Amino acid sequence: MTKERTYRVFTHVTGLVLFELAFWAAVGSFYLLIKTAAPQFELHLPGAWPALIVPPVALLFFARHYRWKQRKTASSVDLALVNTLWPHARPRRSVWKFALWRTAVAFMAMGMLAPKMGTRLKEVEAKGVDIMIALDVSRSMMTEDLGMSRLDLAKRTIERIVGRLDGDRAGLVVFAGDAYVQAPLTLDLAAVKLFLDAIGPEAIPVQGTAIGAAIEQCVASFDPESHASKVVMVLTDGENHEDDALARADEAASAGILVHAAGMASESGGPIPQFDRYGRQTGYKEDANGQPVVSTLDERMLVAMVEAGAGTYVRARSGFVDLDPFLNSLEELETGNTSKVAYTDYVHQFPWFFLMALALLLIEGIWPTSSRKPKWAGAICLCFILSSAQYGSAQSARGQQGTKADAVAGTQAMLDRNFADADSLFGAAETWKGAEPGQMALNRGMALAGSGNAEEAMKAFQRAAAQAEHPASKADAWNNVGNLLLGGQDAEGAIGAYKESLRLDPSDEETRYNLSLALAMRQQQEQQEQQQNQDGEQNQDGQQNQDGQQPQQGQQPEGEQQPPQEGQIQPADAERILDMLERNEAALRAKLQAQENAKRGKGKKIKIEKDW
Repeated sequence: MTKERTYRVFTHVTGLVLFELAFWAAVGSFYLLIKTAAPQFELHLPGAWPALIVPPVALLFFARHYRWKQRKTASSVDLALVNTLWPHARPRRSVWKFALWRTAVAFMAMGMLAPKMGTRLKEVEAKGVDIMIALDVSRSMMTEDLGMSRLDLAKRTIERIVGRLDGDRAGLVVFAGDAYVQAPLTLDLAAVKLFLDAIGPEAIPVQGTAIGAAIEQCVASFDPESHASKVVMVLTDGENHEDDALARADEAASAGILVHAAGMASESGGPIPQFDRYGRQTGYKEDANGQPVVSTLDERMLVAMVEAGAGTYVRARSGFVDLDPFLNSLEELETGNTSKVAYTDYVHQFPWFFLMALALLLIEGIWPTSSRKPKWAGAICLCFILSSAQYGSAQSARGQQGTKADAVAGTQAMLDRNFADADSLFGAAETWKGAEPGQMALNRGMALAGSGNAEEAMKAFQRAAAQAEHPASKADAWNNVGNLLLGGQDAEGAIGAYKESLRLDPSDEETRYNLSLALAMRQQQEQQEQQQNQDGEQNQDGQQNQDGQQPQQGQQPEGEQQPPQEGQIQPADAERILDMLERNEAALRAKLQAQENAKRGKGKKIKIEKDW
């Protein structure tokens, strides 16, 4: 029985309508899925959305034309004779060809929206001023007299400052009884915000409020070759106990550096809370008479300081700091061109949509409407398929090599604290020839350490130390090796790693501090071992006494504990040391995100008598 070849308008058009609905439902679902999985996905030209209307409108015209052809055929000949008159006619093929054509048009319409994703590294130039922000992290900043703790309000204020900057470089200095650079000057303002997460009173072991040391550290952090105006912003409660902040502000003003301040306290002040090692409040700080210590704002000193530094002063209110005077003063300053920096830019994906449209149009063009197959059709399809396969193989081979995109995506994953993805991306980027030797291995070690895989992180850091060419990079790798060993209670190995790091970079204060922790841990371990040996000897002597022998002179009677030796580190102190180490490691992992690493400034150590 010969199959009747006629225009089945209702069946074919209904099929096309269902296909149209299913196609756009799939497109909408895919768009929502990719927006969820990749928030950086955007449409560069969303105003081109009317192009998406073309396929549905074309379906209406095709249905009308298809119906017209069916009527014309029926009016010209008997439908029963169609198979005889046109034996090679295939009306259904015109439906399939239209489906291919409208799909190609839909891909072109989506390509006109210019979808893009941020996976490319681009070099740009920025113009602005240089701002160093000094944040007080002393214990008095935990006072809650502003509707929240002074430190939390100061952090929010810094986020607002950084969010208002455009083309300016910013850096961060934290201080208490001493000061050090938490984030060097950088255009990567997102990294500056990230550093705020690891800041607290425990970040600096020496307590107090050395505002002068903070200003001095900020001044030392500026680039002397930059022509941009230089500004220092100090956020503190003003209880300066250690140094002469007025003299440091006057010296900064003499060097052309403006000093601004924000008083982070109320007029009446408040008691200073105390916390245990788990962050739970245990009470308030008391003086020698057992009375709560009240921390108040030293506004007179701060006003005198900004007058000496030719800056502005604002005082925090309940939950808010008015930044308009400070930000308005920045607009009047001279800007300078900063060096080229790398940042993540968007890569346009529209070529893939046009490529798919071209492929569908080629298939539609070579697909005949009748059953007669031209001899050249198979050859063209074969050539197209072979070319596509060859292109896909080339793209696959290219994807096996590390690229800048892998390094940038890994850095973003670290910023998002997605350590597993960061490990995978940095592992792929290790084959990128454009990276500094050992840098990708060092970054991968940071990701592995963040995910808790200490063994693989150790291998990565050791590989980075072997591959790195610059002494500072080698020193950084050895410092991280020491951190892992110290976290694993291997004090002797950590001391060796820190010494190797200091041999390569003797000026790194951070490594010196870590070395002091390792030395303290080794001393504690040695004393514990001596204590265990003495306990063993006492047990042996006690056994001999039970046999009738008298205890020797100076021997402790059984059951009495030997008092701690002078200078011995108690277990509670050891736990505090390990807590300090963990926080230090968290800060080190955060430093990975700053692409411009600067050496830590060297502030003078000042003897502190007060501890808040």
